[in-house]
Amino acid sequence: MLNEKLLLRIRLCVLMFFQFFVWACWMVPIGTFGPSVRGFSGSEMGWVFSTTAIAAIVSPLFVGFVADRLFDTEKILAVLHLIGGICLILTGVQTSFWLFFICLLVNTLAFMPTLALANSLTFRNLDDPATFPRIAMFGTIGWIISGWIVGLFIGERSPAFFYLGGAVEILLAAYVLTLPHTPPQAKEAGIADLLGLGAVKLLKDPEFLLFTVCAFLIGIPAVYYFVSANLYLTQIGAPAPTALMTMGQICEIVAMAIMPIFIAQLGLNKVLALGMAVWALRYLLFASEVYPLVLLGILIHGFCYVFVYVGSYIFVDTKAPRELRASAQSFIAFLMLGVAWLIGANLAGRTNDAYPARVSTLRTAQIIPEDLTLPAWNELARDFDQNKDGIITSDEIEQVLRSAPQGQEQQNRQKLFDALKAVTRLVPASTFGHVQAAAAGKSVYITKADYLTVNRLGWRDIWLWPAIMALVVFGLFTLGMPKKKEQAGEESPGEEAASQPPEAPADTAASMPESEPAAPAESTPPSQPEAPPETPSDEAAPPSDPGTFG
Repeated sequence: MLNEKLLLRIRLCVLMFFQFFVWACWMVPIGTFGPSVRGFSGSEMGWVFSTTAIAAIVSPLFVGFVADRLFDTEKILAVLHLIGGICLILTGVQTSFWLFFICLLVNTLAFMPTLALANSLTFRNLDDPATFPRIAMFGTIGWIISGWIVGLFIGERSPAFFYLGGAVEILLAAYVLTLPHTPPQAKEAGIADLLGLGAVKLLKDPEFLLFTVCAFLIGIPAVYYFVSANLYLTQIGAPAPTALMTMGQICEIVAMAIMPIFIAQLGLNKVLALGMAVWALRYLLFASEVYPLVLLGILIHGFCYVFVYVGSYIFVDTKAPRELRASAQSFIAFLMLGVAWLIGANLAGRTNDAYPARVSTLRTAQIIPEDLTLPAWNELARDFDQNKDGIITSDEIEQVLRSAPQGQEQQNRQKLFDALKAVTRLVPASTFGHVQAAAAGKSVYITKADYLTVNRLGWRDIWLWPAIMALVVFGLFTLGMPKKKEQAGEESPGEEAASQPPEAPADTAASMPESEPAAPAESTPPSQPEAPPETPSDEAAPPSDPGTFG
């Protein structure tokens, strides 16, 4: 009997692992792939990331009105994953923005409900709901492993990560059919219940109203990380950006483990405020454009996500009456992972457009063709930097062009060379790299530092916007929250919830938006808080964690 229980838990761990493995395959690298390979503008990328928010808003209606009432959970999971996998593969093939957007939107509309349904299936087949956090942790592990595979072996500029995610999701569609039979549950719920609108009455409480407004507002700048971080790391020359960003998920696991200590020492309100402040700090670190500080900005992802998103779920669980708890969780998730994500993604895209790279002036002047996508430096160096010294000289270029075989490959390299020659017009002739090359007797075209400089967006200004927004929300929350005396040793409701590991939000795939949205209450990229003990089914558990999105 014990062996059967253990085997079932292993099978559920596999489900969670691949749920988030599939999501991470495209959610992180698409930030670089869209603008760098498909040439999408910032505004278009805002809509690309909005697909997650749209699906997060729609999915609870689908789960509540269709999946919960009409179909066995494992069967609807199989159908949704099959549709999602096929659409993900088709997304990688598209070059037109609108076809790309439509395929990805259908994928997310199919995928997001599976987060809530996977949680539901897991809870309903566990004899002890307290084991859910350990099972959910495999979602985070899946997100990390996926990031390593894409970052280290596939790269952000190859559509192969779409094909990998799609293929794995199709296999997952077959796998879920082997899981225990989980029949539909008869439920009578209206739209207001599914979106948590029944909890609106809680806004009469000034403290809950302030929390709700600030939770919604902090969700807007938080999305900037998911939209722009991968592209930023690519443009500053960071190695394997997608793999690098998984450090945030590793830190998230640590943050989840120590969160109860912070709540016990500081109180829940101060932990929420601290999380908001850390979001601002992260963006200021990014704005520095100093690589060690940028790495620190990635590492504190766990505290950004866990203290704000998971902290919000705990706040709701401790403040809402028992009969409104599930509805309140759905309401907060709807605001943070749906509406705020939708607004934030589009704002982030437009902000990127407002600070274009210097090389964009060459496109405006038609010096570089609109259809020519400039490669990352690593790709350029692979073809032209023969001695791997970080400097591409005219001699090296001529040697490569002479040795290239006749036909399409030679034409492609010549086209690349013409673009490279145009880019050098933006580079000051007195840079250290040029002096270094001249001293070595080389005629230089461009150095790595020069190339990265002219090809990157105005990131310093871009990151200051979400930093300012986060600071404003932090100030609003800090000044508005009533001051309470919390004595050491005196356990507040929030502390009590956090001090009970089985009932505290567990990390499913801690991470959104790197990471952080499933059924509004379940779609954060991998940090998946556990559903409140009172609703151990799929009723309205806290979001399935969008925190790993990044």
